[in-house]
Amino acid sequence: MALVYLINSNFSFVLNTLYCKCMTNIKRFVTEHNVMRYSKQVGAKKLENYKSFEQMLKFRQNEAKKCILVKIHNMKYISDLEKFCRHYANIVNILPYSVTNNKNFVLMELQSAEDVQIFKDIAAFKTDVECIQIVSPLFSFESRNKFSSYQSKEDITLYSNFRVPKLDEVRKSLEQVDSVSDQMVSLYNGLKITDLDIRLRFYTAKQMSYYLSMLFPNVQVVPFGSSVNGFGQIGCDLDLLCKTIMDHRKVLNDSKRFFSIARKIPLIERDEQKEFLEVVATIMKMCIPGISNIKKILEARVPIIRFSNVYTNMICDLSSTNTVALHMSELLYIYGQLDWRIKPLIFTIRKWARDMNLTKIFPGQWITNFSLTLLIIFYLQTKNILPSISTLNKFIELDKKTKKATNSNFNWFVSWQGSIKHVNDESLLSLLYHFFEYYSTFDFKTQAICIKDGKFKPKNDFSPLYIHNPFDTTLNVSKNVNSTELIRLIDHFQKAFNIMLNSAEKDIILKLINLTPNQTTTDYKFNDEETQMRLKQNLFPTITNINNLNKIQGIIIK
Repeated sequence: MALVYLINSNFSFVLNTLYCKCMTNIKRFVTEHNVMRYSKQVGAKKLENYKSFEQMLKFRQNEAKKCILVKIHNMKYISDLEKFCRHYANIVNILPYSVTNNKNFVLMELQSAEDVQIFKDIAAFKTDVECIQIVSPLFSFESRNKFSSYQSKEDITLYSNFRVPKLDEVRKSLEQVDSVSDQMVSLYNGLKITDLDIRLRFYTAKQMSYYLSMLFPNVQVVPFGSSVNGFGQIGCDLDLLCKTIMDHRKVLNDSKRFFSIARKIPLIERDEQKEFLEVVATIMKMCIPGISNIKKILEARVPIIRFSNVYTNMICDLSSTNTVALHMSELLYIYGQLDWRIKPLIFTIRKWARDMNLTKIFPGQWITNFSLTLLIIFYLQTKNILPSISTLNKFIELDKKTKKATNSNFNWFVSWQGSIKHVNDESLLSLLYHFFEYYSTFDFKTQAICIKDGKFKPKNDFSPLYIHNPFDTTLNVSKNVNSTELIRLIDHFQKAFNIMLNSAEKDIILKLINLTPNQTTTDYKFNDEETQMRLKQNLFPTITNINNLNKIQGIIIK
């Protein structure tokens, strides 16, 4: 089975020491003090906070188990809610937020999962006699204190408003720093999903698990994709997977003589998956509060149910057997931890692609965020910043064989870095520049991208863009991209490369994401002293003659 190591339990131990050695030295520009501070924050000093993918999932799932969600009429009653709840349990966190139509909620983290049951027991029901009552882990609170001291929204920290920053806000934050590297870090910090957003995503998954486990005790709903791989941006959809789990307490053994008679529902065939999702959609419609706009998209390549969760402000896609996507989430999560530059670079390029209308929120014949991320990872493999999957697997196996009796983990990543001639320490500016240069002249006509081996290979067919599926290299994950979209993508690679050549450094990111700088900078073209000095010092890579880019214009894509 391809890349079976990702689901092997031995894989997790390797990740525990990734942060301590992988921080790279970068070129110190005058305005890059923020970059240096950021690199230190996500580097060695954060080792004690590092979690492997499996540990991260368990941490967030346990966190969600200790939470209750309370609907509150007005934010001024939060202090009354807190006082009421503290009478019954210890509170760790109180996280208020508002969604559309000015509906107010409080996500409250309690001391333990047992405390959640206390509130289930004391909660009363509001229902008509003829209505069926369905127990819910969701609550509402009404204050009896008519003279409650008023708290304006200015006095309350709303931890998330689920809103992508406005263009003026993005421009303002970027114009506060001059270097491209600082701006990329600023863009990343402004676009990444917040801690509350992550909490609500895992809470939504837990809520789904709560209801489905009533009928299917071995089903657990888990998030995957951008919600967990470290590359999620504000407003991204929540991908959910119905995953079967094993209760080890009830595993069949010789001492077992008394059994439950269970109806087994196989999920191997496509029709079986569709039938199961039909049942799940009915449960959601009948039983789960806050669920709306349920759409059964069962004829897609991967059958899903799309729905909205009004209470947690999520648009969700639920699938039944897409476990490969969960393994891919783990792989991207691992890559995101290996070098502090990965996330700011990927966020910047994704933002550029969305603003250039190269990627879209709905599927079609254009490149997806996933395929674009694989292009970036492949490029970083060519720069000796990320190892190929095959190399990664090789050094993990080597680490397992050379592990000392003291149980101290051998740092396979440092071992890999020691095996290459030069550890790449380029700045974010240089990496972004080289990315656009690399794909402006890449031979898409005959070559395919393969991150498993970290090499380009001859195409297996005549698809305009060919990116091997890391888990099954016989498949092309970018098969949907047609010739027109590839030509448009290459054209934008060239335009972005030209922007980086012909703009003042402080205006590069603004121009790439289609934000006109407040002052005219079209005549700079590297004529400011600082940039010329950097060119002389080789802080920019050697610039390819722009005329060489003309060769890509003649590409014939079958």
